[in-house]
Amino acid sequence: MGKIYRHPKDYPIPQLDLLSVLFDSEHSVALPESVLHCEAERPSISLNKVGLQRLFEEFAYGLRKRFNVGINGRNKDVVVIFSSGQAAYPAAFFGVIAAGGVASLASGSYTAKELARQIRQGGASVVLASPDLLDIAREAKKEVGSHVTIVVLRTEPDWSLQVDGEGEAGELRGQTMDERLKWEKITDPVELEKSLIALLYSSGTTGEPKGVMLSHANFVAQITILSAPSREWRASQTATGVVFPPYRSLAHLPAAHIAGVTGYLIGPAFSGGTVFWMKKYNWPDFMRLNRANKITAVYTVPSIYLRIAKDPAVTDHFKTLYYASAGAAPMPGSLQRAAAKKIGTGDTKVGQAYGLSETTGAVTAMPVGEKDDTGSISPVLPNTEVRIVDENDVDVEPGTPGELIVRGPIVTQGYFRNEKATKGAFRKGWFATGDVAIDRGGKFYIVDRIKELIKYQGLQIAPAEIEAIIDSHPSVLESAVVGIPDDKNDDGHKAEMAASEIPRAYVIPIKGAKISEEEIKEHVKATLAPYKQLRGGVVFVDELPKNGLNKLLRRELRDRAIKEIQRAQGAKL
Repeated sequence: MGKIYRHPKDYPIPQLDLLSVLFDSEHSVALPESVLHCEAERPSISLNKVGLQRLFEEFAYGLRKRFNVGINGRNKDVVVIFSSGQAAYPAAFFGVIAAGGVASLASGSYTAKELARQIRQGGASVVLASPDLLDIAREAKKEVGSHVTIVVLRTEPDWSLQVDGEGEAGELRGQTMDERLKWEKITDPVELEKSLIALLYSSGTTGEPKGVMLSHANFVAQITILSAPSREWRASQTATGVVFPPYRSLAHLPAAHIAGVTGYLIGPAFSGGTVFWMKKYNWPDFMRLNRANKITAVYTVPSIYLRIAKDPAVTDHFKTLYYASAGAAPMPGSLQRAAAKKIGTGDTKVGQAYGLSETTGAVTAMPVGEKDDTGSISPVLPNTEVRIVDENDVDVEPGTPGELIVRGPIVTQGYFRNEKATKGAFRKGWFATGDVAIDRGGKFYIVDRIKELIKYQGLQIAPAEIEAIIDSHPSVLESAVVGIPDDKNDDGHKAEMAASEIPRAYVIPIKGAKISEEEIKEHVKATLAPYKQLRGGVVFVDELPKNGLNKLLRRELRDRAIKEIQRAQGAKL
């Protein structure tokens, strides 16, 4: 075994189920009266910790009584949650777990076919849907079959779960103290590790989504290793008289994504602070609600930081930010620095974290009190090990790119009902992330996804590297680069390597800006090596295909590029 990267300290992880850790242990520092969740547009609609526990126990009672969720044992009955952002979402999530079920979280941006696929894949018979997504849920039910029951999840006006079409008779929420279902406390280490309480589906940016199985032990490990160093540091600072601002975040990423689960659902009940829920992300409201609710902490994706940095409409919208971090995709240091100029009061930096659904969230994160704006994904978290290896699983030397592999209590047991994918994801006990990383002077950087690398005549090109250069142009709002088939060498002759590709850029110009394809190509040419040039051309577009997390769907963009090439070839015939 070669180089294993570790945090210098490990922390004891509680041998308790998630709900006990959050709502019945000394590990949670959120006070009973702490307001944890509220509506961003109407903050007076809110839940404190006591109210959240009461509500999810009432929901759990209704799910058990009406649908027998958990009646035959834990980890068996899958319940799909298909909701836009609302303050009742955490109660639905915890309610399913308290009943003994498995919460299968579906993106609010799904089509009916995508939702139907997730219902089938988990074998669910109950779907909890928000009112605005009911039509999609009903279409999915038609496709799946009548055995599926849709239950409407509402924050306003009554914080309710109600069977679709049954009116008050379909109310599932318990009404009295006797109609609350207390969860079963679990302390057995084996059961905690082998349990299944949530299914999170991979983003599907390069292939079909897979159900990531997450356990009590996974979630408890994640919140412990994320919070323990921070708590130590804050305690030391508080002892010297430092006063920290209240933690206020804006829920704008999908709660069905791991960042939403840890940041919006679990984090508040564990560490306190208030989450203000947006119904659905859009840029103007995101700016407005950050300012109106005096948001102090944000974790979001690089494309949103790009908007913050480049949109002239951003003035004081993000001045209350004290903590800012990015994830879900590589973010160059130049963007970290540009965005930092538009947030906070001058000393707020944009850090980075790295993780996946398969690792229950963060593998790396910038320690509180430390700063880095070089594009690094930050140090490894406690209780976690990572390596950077070549195609033969041999550890590479620092400065050499390789695949990042991970081991630790945060790593999933695998993919739900997909043994082939599970076996393919693990190598000798290490989870293979599929991400290309490099150690530069003791700092980690993500180069790109292995499946997204462009292979040009035996050389590898990282789309993210080219995108960072294009995005630095003052007339560019955002860009995306994909590989398209190349059957010619530089001398014009047919390439010997059939798999050779060339980069093509799709570019969104800033509104009103005048910029040409040649100008973009010259901008890239001035910085990058000859083999990384935009031989596939530049296409100007109004928008880029993205999923609910605002992550680029390269698969769709690549399919579009192929169709464009085929049409062009047909026109020449």
